[in-house]
Amino acid sequence: MKINRINEDLYDIRLNFKQTNSRNFLSTWVYKDSELCFLVDCGPTSTIESLKKGLTKIGISENDLNFILLTHIHIDHAGGVGNLIEYFPHAKIICNNRGIKHLINPEKLWDGSKKVLGKVADWYGKIKPVSEDKIYNQKKIGNSRIRIVETLGHAPHHQSYLFDNEFLFVGEAAGTHKPLSENFFIRPSTPPIFDYDIWKNSIQKLLAEELTNYKICYPHYGMRDNADLMIRLAEKQLSIWIEVIDQLFNERNQPEFQEQVISELFRRDKNFLRYNHLTEEIREREYKFIHTSLYGILSYLSKKRKINTMEGDLSGLNS
Repeated sequence: MKINRINEDLYDIRLNFKQTNSRNFLSTWVYKDSELCFLVDCGPTSTIESLKKGLTKIGISENDLNFILLTHIHIDHAGGVGNLIEYFPHAKIICNNRGIKHLINPEKLWDGSKKVLGKVADWYGKIKPVSEDKIYNQKKIGNSRIRIVETLGHAPHHQSYLFDNEFLFVGEAAGTHKPLSENFFIRPSTPPIFDYDIWKNSIQKLLAEELTNYKICYPHYGMRDNADLMIRLAEKQLSIWIEVIDQLFNERNQPEFQEQVISELFRRDKNFLRYNHLTEEIREREYKFIHTSLYGILSYLSKKRKINTMEGDLSGLNS
């Protein structure tokens, strides 16, 4: 665990995932001033003790935390919230309405996580249920200093947070980000349930907020100036990925398909090409997630082609 102090009131607590030796696994963003105290995305159960130590170190005690803001309920972002709320019983958990039932009864979420992640889910730790009276779904909180924008696509229960006309806590709506010494690496975050059409609508909602002067805060991980620019880069990047995978779609059952796609993405996507500048540890971790992202886009395109075929058949019947 590493604490980066961004300014007088904002902290980036970098959580490590010991089971895989992954450092900077998640940025939990923490804010505290004389009127308001909140954190964004607490991480899985296995990192809660480390997070609690970090919160204590920056002076946040049992009665200080007002809100736990969840961008979505995937286990790596929110799996430990049931444990965390026990340390901060007065905090309110803010969650998209579609995710609330899974926090109250996480059995289905846990079963799905185990199915997708296998033993990694066990490393994250089992999800503890949250009492319904602890969870809220609101559009504005903290005397309207925090505004919530629904940003579906990465998940059907995803939302982002605008704070004090200065910070955007974006979750994975704009993909993932890895800071480099002179630049950055970005990658789409498109799990198998990803929906590109819904995601594009979410991106337009964010761009309508005129975020040039906002700093964008990523959970995976770090911060950059000019949120508007970074969102536009994510939008352009994902359009390239969709186009490349669509062009190679008919090769999808060939053994070399994924490597062929990655090679073409390296050629066309300069922000993704910076993969080669990542540390060996992060490259190894990223390689696995890249394949997950490719699979999510491939699943989306497969569903889309079936819909288009059906529409074509219907139009033929009506002619």
